[in-house]
Amino acid sequence: MDNFKNLINDMFISTERALGIHITLLIIERTLWKVREKYEEASLISYSDEGIVLDKLNELNDSSKIKLITQDFISNFVDILSCLVGQQLANELTIKLEESRRS
Repeated sequence: MDNFKNLINDMFISTERALGIHITLLIIERTLWKVREKYEEASLISYSDEGIVLDKLNELNDSSKIKLITQDFISNFVDILSCLVGQQLANELTIKLEESRRS
């Protein structure tokens, strides 16, 4: 879970620096909306202009479900970002995601 937290934190910071906080928050809101369609428990993910908080997901006590929700969140975030800013930035984030999965 720590790898995912670090990756999501990196995604937040990188996107905020590139696009600004308001656009980043809109991307997060859209991402959460899409993930909640599939996993109701995604409502446990919170965010603010300080970052994204996954800690409440641990209340699920189901590590496989937590992993699925988190991976879906990351995947949707990258997809939305790709549509907005293009493939290059999305590819950089995807590479970080793959590195995180391997470790």
